[in-house]
Amino acid sequence: MSKTDVDYSLDSTLEPYLKDMSSNLPNGSKLIMQALSEKDYNKEDLSLSAKVRRGELNFALNWIEALGFVDFSTSGRQKLYRLTPLGITVFEKFNSIFLSLKQEQ
Repeated sequence: MSKTDVDYSLDSTLEPYLKDMSSNLPNGSKLIMQALSEKDYNKEDLSLSAKVRRGELNFALNWIEALGFVDFSTSGRQKLYRLTPLGITVFEKFNSIFLSLKQEQ
C-alpha cells in the first residue's frame, strides 16, 4: 500500500488521519500553526510573525481552517485568528511535523 493509499477505518481513531494531513500541509500553513501556538493574531500581524507573505496567507490559512485547526473571531472589520482546541492538540501531538519544513521547488 503506498502512502496515498492509506486505509482509514471509520472505527479507528482520528490520529492516523490527522498525522497524514499535518504531514501534507504546505510550509505556510505549518509556519502559521507555529505562530498561532504562541498567541492569537490579526491577519497583518500573523503574516509578519509567521513570515508568510500576505499573498500566500489566505491560501495557507484555508488548509488549516478546513481541517479545523484554526478559526477566527471578528471585531468590526478585523479577524483575530487562533488555534482551536483540536489545533492545539494536533500541534502538541505532532509538533515535530509542524517544525519540519519541506524543501520548496
